[in-house]
Amino acid sequence: MKKIISVVIFTLVILTNTVAISYSATKYIDSKFANQGVIAVKYEASTDTRIRLLVEKEGSRYTYNINNNEVERFPLQMGSGEYVVKILENIEGNKYREVYKETIKIELKGENEVFLNSIQEISWDASSKAIEKAKELTKTLASDEEKVDAIYNYIIDNISYDYDKINNLSNLYLPNIDETVENGKGICYDYASLFAAMLRSVDIPTKMIKGYAPGITHYHAWNQVYIKSVEQWVTIDTSYDAQLKEKKQNVTKYKNAELYQPHREY
Repeated sequence: MKKIISVVIFTLVILTNTVAISYSATKYIDSKFANQGVIAVKYEASTDTRIRLLVEKEGSRYTYNINNNEVERFPLQMGSGEYVVKILENIEGNKYREVYKETIKIELKGENEVFLNSIQEISWDASSKAIEKAKELTKTLASDEEKVDAIYNYIIDNISYDYDKINNLSNLYLPNIDETVENGKGICYDYASLFAAMLRSVDIPTKMIKGYAPGITHYHAWNQVYIKSVEQWVTIDTSYDAQLKEKKQNVTKYKNAELYQPHREY
């Protein structure tokens, strides 16, 4: 079978030459919902420079691009405990300096609750057309399995893989779920973000996973979905299945998780 195409959508920036400076009122981290697994971040840079957020816990780290002077939400998905969160400004090349640092101790109310949040890479609210569609698709359904089926089938039937988009992506690219639905196409990152947002909006914990998958030529994005009735996470790859269906090949919704190699989860 011809290999399915994906795309590298996440580049870890090497942090060097870090210098701490004094705090100011123009930058902040709002941690009032930290025990639900999410923080809000806003930073206003004085110049047009790249800004990054670094989230660390017990040696593990996640980095994110920050949009200047916008409030954005980011996950604390590495479990309960102590997080160190830093805002970094680009100096030159891949060198950044630390401009704000905060330590946040959290006790998650539920280990899966973090995967119900709206965050920068899985951004949604009740007014989103994609979320309205999720509500419409599931309004008469009772079980998680039925809701997952309805949303999964909608996505693989209505969203086509965008092969041209790969060649024009920026490292700053973020999915927009309404644009994906309106355009009817996207890359793996768009599929995984859309599936996660729609399921989260109907109270089904869903992870977006980035890593490597069988039959995929590049860094990939897919989902893990928590099915409450069996208390299990299942692996679903909507972009892969949409491409198979378009080629009129057999599709199996639940994947063998052992064949997938997760690198990051959101």
